[in-house]
Amino acid sequence: MKIKKLLFTVSLTAIALLCIACLFYYKGVNTLPREKDNEFSGKGTDIRLDELTELQTESLYKLCKIWGYAKYRHPSVIDGTLHWDYELLRVMPAVLSAKDGEETNQILAEWLNGFPFEIPAVTEETQIYLSIQEENGYGGVNTDWISDSGLFGKAVCWYLSRLSQVYISDRRYAFASFNADDYFEYGNYVTFKYEMDIPFHCEDDGVKLLSLFRFWNIYEYYSPNVCITKSDWDQALREAIPKIVLTESKKDYVLAIAQIAAETGDGHLTVVDKELTLFNYYGKYYLPCRFEQAEGEIVVSCTDGSGELKTGDIIRQVDGISIEERIRTLSRYAALPEEDKFTNQLQYFLLKSHKERADVRLIRDGKEITLSVKTKDTLTEFQNPYKNGLLKDNIGYIDPSSLKEGELEKLMETFKNTDGIILDLRYYPSVNLVYLLAEYIKPQPTVFAWAGFANPALPGSFWLMKEELKSGAGTLTEAGGYESYAGRLILLMDQRTQSHGEFTVMSLRQAPGAVVVGSPSVGADGNVTSFSLPGDISMNITGLGVYTPEGGQTQRVGLQPDVECLKTIEGIRAGRDELIEKAMELIEE
Repeated sequence: MKIKKLLFTVSLTAIALLCIACLFYYKGVNTLPREKDNEFSGKGTDIRLDELTELQTESLYKLCKIWGYAKYRHPSVIDGTLHWDYELLRVMPAVLSAKDGEETNQILAEWLNGFPFEIPAVTEETQIYLSIQEENGYGGVNTDWISDSGLFGKAVCWYLSRLSQVYISDRRYAFASFNADDYFEYGNYVTFKYEMDIPFHCEDDGVKLLSLFRFWNIYEYYSPNVCITKSDWDQALREAIPKIVLTESKKDYVLAIAQIAAETGDGHLTVVDKELTLFNYYGKYYLPCRFEQAEGEIVVSCTDGSGELKTGDIIRQVDGISIEERIRTLSRYAALPEEDKFTNQLQYFLLKSHKERADVRLIRDGKEITLSVKTKDTLTEFQNPYKNGLLKDNIGYIDPSSLKEGELEKLMETFKNTDGIILDLRYYPSVNLVYLLAEYIKPQPTVFAWAGFANPALPGSFWLMKEELKSGAGTLTEAGGYESYAGRLILLMDQRTQSHGEFTVMSLRQAPGAVVVGSPSVGADGNVTSFSLPGDISMNITGLGVYTPEGGQTQRVGLQPDVECLKTIEGIRAGRDELIEKAMELIEE
């Protein structure tokens, strides 16, 4: 069965269901049963823990796993009847009071049995998703643990085994729902718009544990990359449980969430609260510059023009804290795909101060000096010295971050007789070049990537779309419609190339004679999926898998250049750009 036909069928069904839902909404039936459950809405919980015993930690680990498995499978949770977060908070005191593991399992079994269910018949739409999984399924989370009766007890395993037989694709009211509008073109994106807020108080350990459990299970079941986290994801949960309980302040709580989030290595992952805890870890003021990594150093790449800092300065210390210590500390809380890939992820955190004048130790002209530098409220705006247009009569240049809609078409008219174009994907694209520029430079449509989507009917499972992600002449218009470009394309890439930038490289590097120059990209491709946690925390993760046409991993790995070229301290100081120089050299060969 072809994927396009399957998606079209699912689309029609989903849209029909959406229309029905809208009809009921306008008739006034717009309150889900779970929204009437308000036991914890005003004050949170009375759960207070000074410390956790090993038994309590293990019991909470079991509770998290079981609760998450049921959250995305139980029919009465999926249809909006049960407020599953509140059911967690109701059973948690009993779980914490268990005298041994056997009693924990008995409490969990009795709790689950309080929510009986019938295994629903498989609908036509759901069968489509089961067929998709059979034909194109991959990866996903390992759920063999639901049969571990030695750990969870026979009664719990029996209940979870029955839940494993529940297949429901209609998740319009589920905590993990899906956007029907996206079915036609890109598959189905998961959303968490029904996750509900709950008051947060620093002393409320019940709500703090709920936050941890919510995040851990979202990543467990709806990240296509849970199998490549930095540390074992189960072990990360075990270690995070006592840490979250021991937090005493809002800052500590946010950092505890950020610490387990960092273990994902997901470059899209952010943890943002109203107090900007992570952003302001070293203060709310910025040094008046931006930095790049060059030759193992943190080098000023541009300044605000005040004259205190200069391009090419090597930053060694800010307010008595060495750069090495700052990187080491912030890396505990920022999800870095690899330890040395932090330019994007730490650009807003690293060079900050609590003071309006920061003490900065740096290397300039081979000498170590200390300056008192006036700080700023905002990050210095980067000014690219290279502008869209002709670098020379025979070479064009595109900074994709500065493009406006319709500008590419004008530039390609200017570039049509040049020997080559340099596309600088060190800067994040502001318009979609993946398909439009491919129309000019790729004579035939070719598959440039595979995409992996979460399967609504099978939480924790993903399926691959292999043939639909094509770019090239005729992709946007049946007859082509774009004058083919005969020159050479050079793509510039380094660790600042992320997400849409990486997707663009994957598409355009297939053009005849195209060459990628630079260093490996970050490795954070795919879309951004958002959700919230108590305490006004907003988070993003990668929700869509992106793979090479051969099925190779891009997340955390990054893309590899064809020609390696690195910027140097000397080049930055002199205002040179070795990557652009190399690109021009390749075009003029």
